Amino acid sequence: MSTATQTTRWHRLIDGDRTWGSLHISATRYGATRYRLVVFPPGLSTEQRRLLRIWRAWPTWGMAVWLILEVALLPTLGAVAALTLSTFAVVSAGAVSMACVDQFRREVRTLTVLRMTGVNDRESADIFTELKRHATALALADRHLTGADHEAAVWRVYERMAA
Repeated sequence: MSTATQTTRWHRLIDGDRTWGSLHISATRYGATRYRLVVFPPGLSTEQRRLLRIWRAWPTWGMAVWLILEVALLPTLGAVAALTLSTFAVVSAGAVSMACVDQFRREVRTLTVLRMTGVNDRESADIFTELKRHATALALADRHLTGADHEAAVWRVYERMAA
């Protein structure tokens, strides 16, 4: 496998499906479903979006790195030193990733709603309707628009989420 192919796959993994952010739908326990729409500030460069995604995924990749370091260091350094070094390395990596996105991470807009099966809460229903409207607008922009028109559609949703 060529280096270019590996780089392309790595970038695709980091970049995700959408340039504007993400939509996560997850079933939780006891019949609840969590919906989370994340919209990045429009106008970010590809590198800035990648850094933002890396920082936001730190709990996942941080735990994986911590476990790998623990397994690798434990036989040679002992339990206390391996725990200290792996924890320091992962916390430091998280702090560096946060510092890299400090100027624009606070501008990310998130809308989350938790829906319970059989519960018709009016406030949750209103938020869910708003989330669906935003997600639909972003999906339609991804499918049918390019360039400046796509960016304008993302801006509209981003501004509506501020209200």
